[in-house]
Amino acid sequence: MKLQLRKTDKPLNRGADLLLITADGKTLKKDLGVFLNWEVPHDTMCIGRSIKAYPGIIQHYADVDADAAVWVVENLKKNHPTKINGHLHTHTLGDCKGFSVDWDVEGCPWPAEDVMWHGSTALFAVLAGLKMGYKRIILAGAPLDSKGHWYFKSEVFGPRWTGETYQAWFEFARMPEADNVKSMSGYTKQILGWPERSWFNGLH
Repeated sequence: MKLQLRKTDKPLNRGADLLLITADGKTLKKDLGVFLNWEVPHDTMCIGRSIKAYPGIIQHYADVDADAAVWVVENLKKNHPTKINGHLHTHTLGDCKGFSVDWDVEGCPWPAEDVMWHGSTALFAVLAGLKMGYKRIILAGAPLDSKGHWYFKSEVFGPRWTGETYQAWFEFARMPEADNVKSMSGYTKQILGWPERSWFNGLH
């Protein structure tokens, strides 16, 4: 599966060759601690509440379930003023209020907003990042398990991923582009591999 850009309000320029994608898995804070210690230049795309955990400025925000995130997207700049310096690209699948970047599934005969997405928003974010030209992509807090989210203090389990979700990731892993994507934890780490330090050589 690949994405094609349907609409954007501003050019999707990259500030770095590496894109960090942060998601809401239980492992997020640990993953971020390791990654940030490497001090590698990068752009950042946040998913969900992970924007609260990432300490720096972000360039992108993604949610494939756009209808449920309209309020969140419309209030990102107000609620996170120190995280957004300039323009923030907000990505989703199909045309939705508040989102500035509209992606479509390449070769799909149906409207993007009517497509059932499998693979989680993290996979959508990866495909968008590759299409934007990032040479390397790293996932943090995307273990694809049901151990809960990083922002719950008590033991809360979920979400329950479908078999189709895992299948979508396995199908992506067979694509040549998957060599440019690694994960810090969980099942996505098992599927895609860990980002060895040498993997960053030549990036700026």
